[in-house]
Amino acid sequence: MYLGGNYRLKYSPDTPKPLMLKNNRWVLSEVIMETMGIPGIQKTFRDFYIQKGESILAERVEYFAPKVGVKPGAISIRELGYHWASCGKNAALNFHWKTMLAPMTVIDYIVVHELCHLHHRNHTDAFWNEVDKVLPNYRERKEWLRSNGAALDV
Repeated sequence: MYLGGNYRLKYSPDTPKPLMLKNNRWVLSEVIMETMGIPGIQKTFRDFYIQKGESILAERVEYFAPKVGVKPGAISIRELGYHWASCGKNAALNFHWKTMLAPMTVIDYIVVHELCHLHHRNHTDAFWNEVDKVLPNYRERKEWLRSNGAALDV
């Protein structure tokens, strides 16, 4: 999966990159499969999601931060265990690399959720009111994540 879409996988002996999404298909270097096996394939996908997440999530944070009325700090994409995202010191925002598997509407919900935590570090009514101001339909996105999030994996 990537950004909510499912794509077939093709192994290629002569791909210029370890992994690409080309013509609605994943193209994975055969060398990775032959030399590193399944763990290598999983790492290659994680690396792809982290790289793409750095630009996509930065863009979405930049778009939504003024709407929330906050100035976020550094953004990182990494392994976060069972959390989709977190707020750190100095308004740093951390996103799980698996976020890149979800549809953009759900990614936007995760981004807005974390940005609103810069106002409220809890899940009180005041926090949810902030989320609702920016994403009035956040409940559907939250429900999609609750229903489908556990299945998002490589």
